[in-house]
Amino acid sequence: MAAQDAIPFPVYVVDATTLKILAVNTAMRKLAGAGIGDTCHSRIYGQDTRCIHCPLEEMVANRKRNGRGKIVFEHFNEANDRWYQMEETLIPWHDGQMAKYSIAVDITALKEAQNALVEAHAELTLKSRQLERLVVTDQMTGLRNRRFLDQTFRSEVERANRYGTTLTVMIGDVDGFKLINDQHGHPVGDTVLIQMANILRDNIRQMDILGRWGGEEFAVICPETSLEGATKLAEKLRSIVAEHELPQVGHKTMSFGVTIYRPGEAVTELIRRADQYLYKAKENGRNRVEFG
Repeated sequence: MAAQDAIPFPVYVVDATTLKILAVNTAMRKLAGAGIGDTCHSRIYGQDTRCIHCPLEEMVANRKRNGRGKIVFEHFNEANDRWYQMEETLIPWHDGQMAKYSIAVDITALKEAQNALVEAHAELTLKSRQLERLVVTDQMTGLRNRRFLDQTFRSEVERANRYGTTLTVMIGDVDGFKLINDQHGHPVGDTVLIQMANILRDNIRQMDILGRWGGEEFAVICPETSLEGATKLAEKLRSIVAEHELPQVGHKTMSFGVTIYRPGEAVTELIRRADQYLYKAKENGRNRVEFG
């Protein structure tokens, strides 16, 4: 293979029937120590039998079907832990036998670069998702924040208008929260908010959307829910909160205002009405649910 010795890539020719090497160039001899008479699978690939990746049968079938006896594929050689792009062609040999002519181009650096790029993209995607979560998450309670709730209010109102479904909203407020901060300090107040958030999160339905509305207020958006259903849920939450004993502060309560979306009204009007019922609950003694 004098002409092939000038090729910088490993080149070898094997008998298509016996898989014995018929010729090798200098690059292949240096790479694998392969010589004429060796089987390609044992000398080049370190296999006792024909390699699983060997495309000979496919090449022969293609040649019979459409006259094409050439194939290009990528292969990882376990014998030297390198990636190669293989270009293999069926050719007639001097003795009339069919032979497989193979050129192996080392693409390990390319594969490593591709893998590094995939990993970098995956890491970037993960960080992007983490950032997205941070943008819409209340850092203290872990609930959705006001920004997320504002977006969800708009999208749920649009959905209710489009499909004619019901939509109810409740806003809950921790009763006497300022007194907690004044008597026990803001760190204890923060702990109370976290515990209240956990109670609410553990007791809403899967379809409900809970978030921290601001300060000691929480909002629950209830898609496809009647006013009666949302009011029952608010009463359930109120009761569970009242029965729960919190470390350092004992039993604390929440008041809730509940209202239903009226077709065609603005989001601001829906929220304003929920606030009005919340204030009514406060005025009527706290630890209660007002609705309408």
